[in-house]
Amino acid sequence: MAILPSRIIILDNEYLTLALLFALVILVGIAASTLLGGKRNSKNAVLITGLPFAGKTVMHYLINNDQVVETVTSMKENEANAVLVEGKAPLHMIDIPGHERLRFKFSEFMPIARSIVFVVDSATVARQTRVLAEYLYEILSNKFAQEEKIPVLIACNKSDLLTAFKKERIQTMLEAEINKLRQTRTAALDTQDSEGNENVFLGFEGQDFSFQDLENEVEFIECSAENKDIEGVKDWIVAMSS
Repeated sequence: MAILPSRIIILDNEYLTLALLFALVILVGIAASTLLGGKRNSKNAVLITGLPFAGKTVMHYLINNDQVVETVTSMKENEANAVLVEGKAPLHMIDIPGHERLRFKFSEFMPIARSIVFVVDSATVARQTRVLAEYLYEILSNKFAQEEKIPVLIACNKSDLLTAFKKERIQTMLEAEINKLRQTRTAALDTQDSEGNENVFLGFEGQDFSFQDLENEVEFIECSAENKDIEGVKDWIVAMSS
């Protein structure tokens, strides 16, 4: 019987150890990918969007931790799992940055979105109607929003302020601005190749735009995150997630 030199035996043991470690790393990677993929692929995300200083990040933390916190303009999305109803599965809350160069990251999360909360500053809406309408237009005309009929809540925040507009007035202002925006967008598409364009036409051609014409539900609610008055928002999220 041949006897292997001790050096060869040691080397074989080293290779076996390395192989086992390598296999373990692969298994851990697969497990992590499966867990993260499950979170990203499951359609249980609630997107919280809006312009800077509208109060969306305050609302995000209030929903998740029941605390009002001081915030700054977010440069990265905030994510957390929130249990809004005891005994029910948690919802994946995603606060999208409001900065003009980052706010359109919402499209990355649309495939997993169950509902969208679009936060509006009720006190400054008159000065921001155009940019609000442009942002909201992109959300509502997104192919996933239309195909999946993703419900959208317009959360009229800071409604406690004396300068705040009522939700009915905010709805009228946004509808009028989206109507004008829709005309310019349609004209632009007519003059260029629209191949690859994932957005769809909002409402009915030949008629003024109305949120009621959309197939996905759009609702307006007045709230105040600073005063912890967001029960209507949470109730809506729960209703849309059941």
